[in-house]
Amino acid sequence: MNVYILLFFLSGPLILALGNLVLGPIFNKKIPFKVQFRSFMAGTMVYLLGAALLYYFVLRSQL
Repeated sequence: MNVYILLFFLSGPLILALGNLVLGPIFNKKIPFKVQFRSFMAGTMVYLLGAALLYYFVLRSQL
């Protein structure tokens, strides 16, 4: 069960990193990398806060 929780918290930032740090610079060269990195960091923080709240209020009671 711990592997699934680890995947739950790591899959979102990995997908955000792939989109903002790998695919973003390839397809949209007009936006500076600094802005794309800031977007990645903001998205990751929002995801991790949401995932932590979801885990604390919903998933913790099911374990």
